[in-house]
Amino acid sequence: MLVAHFATLVACGAAGDTEPTASKDAAADTSPATDTGEGDTAAAGGAGHDDTGPVEPDSGDEDSAPVEEIPDPFAPQPDDDEGLTNVAEDLKDVLEHGDMEGACEAYEADPADRRKKLLCGKSMYFDEGFGTIGIPAPLFDFVNESFPDHTGTAFSEYGLFPNPYSDEGRPIGFAPGAELPDAPGVETVALTCAACHFGRLPDGRYAVGAANHDYEYGTHMLSLVLVPQVANPFFDESAHSAEAMARVQPIIDDLKADWMLQLTLLWDLLPLLSAMDSMAALDATAEGYYASWAPGTMDFTIAPLPVDDGVHTVSKIIPLWGIPTASEEAAAGMPHAMLAWSGGATSLEQFLTGFVVIGGGPLDEWPEERLEPLAEYIRSLRAPENASLPGTAESRALGESVFYDEGCIECHGAPRGGGDRVYTYAEIGTDDAMMYWGDPDLDGELCCGLGFDEASEATHGIKSPRIAGAWTMGRFLHNGSVETLDALFCLEGSRPTGLDAPFGDDGHLYGCELPENERQALVDWLQGI
Repeated sequence: MLVAHFATLVACGAAGDTEPTASKDAAADTSPATDTGEGDTAAAGGAGHDDTGPVEPDSGDEDSAPVEEIPDPFAPQPDDDEGLTNVAEDLKDVLEHGDMEGACEAYEADPADRRKKLLCGKSMYFDEGFGTIGIPAPLFDFVNESFPDHTGTAFSEYGLFPNPYSDEGRPIGFAPGAELPDAPGVETVALTCAACHFGRLPDGRYAVGAANHDYEYGTHMLSLVLVPQVANPFFDESAHSAEAMARVQPIIDDLKADWMLQLTLLWDLLPLLSAMDSMAALDATAEGYYASWAPGTMDFTIAPLPVDDGVHTVSKIIPLWGIPTASEEAAAGMPHAMLAWSGGATSLEQFLTGFVVIGGGPLDEWPEERLEPLAEYIRSLRAPENASLPGTAESRALGESVFYDEGCIECHGAPRGGGDRVYTYAEIGTDDAMMYWGDPDLDGELCCGLGFDEASEATHGIKSPRIAGAWTMGRFLHNGSVETLDALFCLEGSRPTGLDAPFGDDGHLYGCELPENERQALVDWLQGI
């Protein structure tokens, strides 16, 4: 009830750069495609194709016009970060040693300086709540400070990272939001891009743009929604989802056993009394949904967010690096940027505007030009290279050959291994619950405020995600139902395993019929791109 005003929680994932992790395969082509997730442009890790791009089809006619050469989707991108540190072992290095504070003011005073522009964009990435109404700060801080045995320092047990520059001891990815409308003076804590799109790589380095597949978003939100309700003397555990209660029961038990903590909570609730009636609540069904999400996954249009499409869909957090430029889109034959899992966001600016909309922020205060530093900063992000390549050079070379020769390139031939069109779920065979995202009636009209501009589109489909940087990912398929590349290519047993929608691990079986050595080689190569 109280904490239901966390409109900005949507920062993480799904509609946000929600790109379908279900790989796309042309209906007339049964060749394998790799459904790994968004990635960046690291160089291909082995031989097997000409560095200038995929092999061109032979027309069989010496007199026919030459086929236009397609750019290599995995060609290295030039560094474009103006010396900012986006990947490092030292967390403070990535946080620019506190220099992000005041960065946008410095850029406004000197708009011709591109480094200042990118630093402003980086500060927005980590510290901008976009005027959304988040979680009441007294409640956020109470749960954060009171149960370290269960939540960890700054919710680190839920996969978040303590912010060394936060005076309140909050995690990275949380910033001041708007005040509660009916409780003047009560600040809220809103999610930022970095809550879900900043992570720690398998080699221990921190990376901006990485998908945080360790973030237990559902459990984190339940701790902020359910735990404060214990202060209500009429709190009835049986009226709530049993699965949700189980997620936070240790915290509730500690609170019930400590009367001093209860008094502290009551004191923190006093400023919120005037807003009690206007605060939305999670019903038991919605609580159960939150409890059902695996780390790194979520539904980003669900109560109590201001945009609720009435459909339970699950998507994994995806990386935000390697987004194609306009010239790359044109060269690859893409209709537009094809961001979001549905491929319906036509540009990064539109995608970021959608973030403001879904979080309930004041859209008129965030025109595209104000979002421009953030957009340019995100475009500068690159997938980190894997310094510990798996397998042998021979295996990776074989894997690259498999990728091209067996047809994966047909679906992952756009920049960084993304796709160039939207596919139907019937083509890919993956769990189709997300087909109803934003348009539960399938009438072509986006609901609940999602159609905020003329370019907004309900595609009812899914696109191939960018796959460069696959070695950093801990979840695959658009709903995150597959946890490893080995499992994706049936090296850990057969799929599907019988999971119900929206958690099904059906589809994208491309490659599972190949010899085991070729599948292993493909996995080795993918972990080097």
